Amino acid sequence: MKRSMCGIALLAAATALWSCNGDPTGSIRDTGQEILADPTTLFVSQGESKFVTVELVDGQGNQLAAQFTPQNVGAGVTVVRDSTFLQTTVGTPIQTSERYIVTGVAPGSTSFDVVSGTTTKTIPVRVIPTSFAATFSNATPGVNEPVTVTLPAGYKFVAGAGVSSNLGAGILTSVAVDSGSLIAVLPLGSTGSLTLDSVQADFIPGVTLGGLPTDATITVAATAAAGTGSTATAPSLPVPGIDSTTGFFDIGTFTAADVTADAGVAAQYYKLVITEAGDYTITTNWPAASTSDIDMIQCPSSGCAGSGVPPNGQFVGTGTSHPEQGTITLAPGTYFLAVVLFAGGPTDFGIQIDHAATPPPPAP
Repeated sequence: MKRSMCGIALLAAATALWSCNGDPTGSIRDTGQEILADPTTLFVSQGESKFVTVELVDGQGNQLAAQFTPQNVGAGVTVVRDSTFLQTTVGTPIQTSERYIVTGVAPGSTSFDVVSGTTTKTIPVRVIPTSFAATFSNATPGVNEPVTVTLPAGYKFVAGAGVSSNLGAGILTSVAVDSGSLIAVLPLGSTGSLTLDSVQADFIPGVTLGGLPTDATITVAATAAAGTGSTATAPSLPVPGIDSTTGFFDIGTFTAADVTADAGVAAQYYKLVITEAGDYTITTNWPAASTSDIDMIQCPSSGCAGSGVPPNGQFVGTGTSHPEQGTITLAPGTYFLAVVLFAGGPTDFGIQIDHAATPPPPAP
């Protein structure tokens, strides 16, 4: 009996000692508290809203009842508590988390803090642009006038850079050394904003943006250029220097007879005055919605009539490809380019010329 009473006494003493000491995990619960965020970093488009959920946990990862306050909200975003957010609870509801609505206002890298007591969590936010605040060297360029498109600070063009208007792709002639601008020739009659491709921003390295419009608008003269029905009056195309590109847009009138002897409908002529020998890649392109089929023939200085095939002339681009492209090696001299309509009707088209120097012959 005494032995049994002694055991009970020891158990009671141990229980008392446990009660005095409290929860053995208390020291962990009182230290190491942190705010967890989901997601930890937010990517949101300009004008878009996304959710961020936060909770306070102890050193063991247990959720703690807490109140949260957003602070130090950076420029470019707004942060609002989501009053419709409902927590999943068992029994008496205890607030352990909150959700915020983050809206992108202006592109850039920013952040905001969430505070609970003495604990703070910084949530980075990247606001992705939905347009570019680019500027134009001339918002009302003339026919085939090159336009410089300059990006805002912190943006640059990368591989694959391009520009297009409501009438299709422009002809990219160069990108600046600092990659902050490009020069292009735009389709005749283009209006509205331009669409830029392959742009990167400093605040989102490694992410390439494309298909985004410019905030500014442009109006390109719509009058026809000077392609003619006679080699005697053919206008000179801009010829690029070595490792350069030129562009030219025209409206197809096709008033000359076919010179291909291959079921062509009609043609119009341009002059090529070559001063530097090299390989010249010539590309012609026209609106995707057009049903036309256009080919190109390079003719000698004697003209195109009755040529169409070597040795009097040579096809540059043939078939039904869209765009048409071909590379020809030219020595200094005067040549003609016949743009031939094979199907469809008059249409706008562009001519792009890229020049690569002819490599030197191998050493004997």
